[in-house]
Amino acid sequence: MEQEKQPIAYLFEEVAIYKHEDIDNLIDNLSDEQSKFMIIRAVQMAYKNGLFSLTEAEIVSKSLRRLK
Repeated sequence: MEQEKQPIAYLFEEVAIYKHEDIDNLIDNLSDEQSKFMIIRAVQMAYKNGLFSLTEAEIVSKSLRRLK
């Protein structure tokens, strides 16, 4: 029976990384859609961890809605 591959890390709690070369490949070949996804996830994590004031959170939220 083949054993399932386990990620070595997760980026932004969601993007599985299976080998170190995957990170370099992602960085070197990042599409516009992937870029938006990564920015949104990073901002969501920052908000979840209380890194923004209420005013900052509103500005970031509005900015993200305009990017979509």
